[in-house]
Amino acid sequence: MKDSIEDFVKKHRSEFDDLEPRASMWDQIESQLDQNKEIPIEPKRNYLWMWKAAAVVFVCMTIGLLVERNWYTNDSTEVAEVQKQSEDIEQVESYYSGLIEKRKAEIRLAMERKDMVDEELLSDLDGLDSMYQDLKNELKRNKNNEKVVNAMIRNLQLRVEILNKQLEILDQLVKYEEDEKISI
Repeated sequence: MKDSIEDFVKKHRSEFDDLEPRASMWDQIESQLDQNKEIPIEPKRNYLWMWKAAAVVFVCMTIGLLVERNWYTNDSTEVAEVQKQSEDIEQVESYYSGLIEKRKAEIRLAMERKDMVDEELLSDLDGLDSMYQDLKNELKRNKNNEKVVNAMIRNLQLRVEILNKQLEILDQLVKYEEDEKISI
């Protein structure tokens, strides 16, 4: 179809060339061009880049707020866990420390009655006390270290067991001496 139109125009070119537009036609076109020059045409602005920038800012702020919220939530949860753990450790330490002091007082009283001093027992207890202090210092450096907490509790339990055994030995010694007095 395109070829047929081109062929038609080529064949009839001479017929098109003899027609001239009116002289007033050029004047009208020229006056319209002058009028268009006087009225500034505002170019169409492309606001797409502004929307893209706004979307990037929105995404960045959303991610920042989510990270901040998650960070503060984790921090406050972690602090609450550490505080609870500290309170629990203090309760356990208070219980066992009271028990240890009570047993030590009983042993001292029994030893005073017999006029004996067990230096080996006292040095072992001092060694366990110093180990316990080392574990407390380690716990201050590593807040949520479950192994250190378990070691601290085990140390306290071990001291109580040693003192209980020593009390049993002292009680057996007292009973033995009383039996000896009776049999003599």
